[in-house]
Amino acid sequence: MIRDLLNSIEKIEIPSAERKFGITRVLKRYDGTPVYIRDVEGYEVIGNLCNREVIARSLGVPVKDLMKYILRCMEREKEGELIVNNRLKKEYVEDPPSEIKNYPIPIYYPRDGGPYITSGVVIVKDRDYGVNASIHRILVREDHLVIRMVEQRHLHYIYTKNIVNGEVDVAIVIGVHPAILLAASTSGDITFNELKYASVLMGKPLELVKCDTVDLEVPPGEFIIEGKITREMEDEGPFVDITGTYDKVRKQPVIRITSLKRRRNPIFHALLPGGVEHKVLMGLPQEPRIYRGVRNTVPTVRDVVLTEGGCSWLHAVISIEKRTEGDGKNAILAALASHPSLKHVVVVDEDIDIQDPKDVEYAIATRVQADEDVIIIKGAKGSSLDPSIKEDKTTAKMGIDATISFKKNREDFIRAQLPEE
Repeated sequence: MIRDLLNSIEKIEIPSAERKFGITRVLKRYDGTPVYIRDVEGYEVIGNLCNREVIARSLGVPVKDLMKYILRCMEREKEGELIVNNRLKKEYVEDPPSEIKNYPIPIYYPRDGGPYITSGVVIVKDRDYGVNASIHRILVREDHLVIRMVEQRHLHYIYTKNIVNGEVDVAIVIGVHPAILLAASTSGDITFNELKYASVLMGKPLELVKCDTVDLEVPPGEFIIEGKITREMEDEGPFVDITGTYDKVRKQPVIRITSLKRRRNPIFHALLPGGVEHKVLMGLPQEPRIYRGVRNTVPTVRDVVLTEGGCSWLHAVISIEKRTEGDGKNAILAALASHPSLKHVVVVDEDIDIQDPKDVEYAIATRVQADEDVIIIKGAKGSSLDPSIKEDKTTAKMGIDATISFKKNREDFIRAQLPEE
């Protein structure tokens, strides 16, 4: 899947790089642009793969329509088709579990706890709710893995519910279609089937292969790791999070590897922590949720973006067609409720390009009076990803209504334009 995509996108080609910091240097230099590294200790590596343009192209939609396309697909998730095709197994070779230490798994930064898998789609199954697919950082040790589980996410719930039996079957797939990465990054309810959703995004059935040592079916990625999540805990971290700052060390569950498979000429997907790809995969799936939440309050909402400067997580800009004086402030409150990690929200009129930070700043500069148009909410629950969060995990949230007030003369705000030739 990745190899086919590589042939259709513009990318930077690099002859070689080292696993330790070398891949990081290359990906940071070209952050936001796909990079193909021909040789990392005998393996091929792709990074910076999932920007908005590549995701849109892989799904066959214009970039400007991407958010609304995702929203429509989320609403049709149950229509997805999954087909088990075990003939695909012939494309794989088996490696001993100890071989994982020779895979091109990067050490990204000097304080990292070790090599990290950052693009692996983690697949588990619950007896009541079915399959769950999600993305988590995974520390690689000599003969086992340590996985970071956020307590509020479904993987942690399934793990704690099923670990009473002593271990939980897991598969980790590296090197998959952007639709699968996007689906695995999406937060639905516990019944949401991310693999079916990926099928809807792609507009065709999603083929799966049956694992050999665990009771799971998975997409045919470049690498497939099978294993058991155990009760055993080890230190995980430090590691760089979406803000580009180090997260702390915690005790996290150990995964015992039961099988390693790879394609004969695999391409490893290295996802740069804190890079554009990381931000897009975290933020893009949240935009439809915010849009839907705001639409319930302000039906004339036009578009939503979680900004790159706000780590695609903490800052949002929302475009509305303003009909009444309170629409801007209602949109702010609805957005904060829809994405609880949101810290700052700017609401603008339709004539402002929400993808252009200069245009958004222009709206704030020319249409905002701070004593009337700024809302500050103290003591709200904040995001654990925000390094400035208070000790009690609360934060102050702010909304800026940068729409033109109906109390003003709208003619005073019209920007000069040349007539079309």
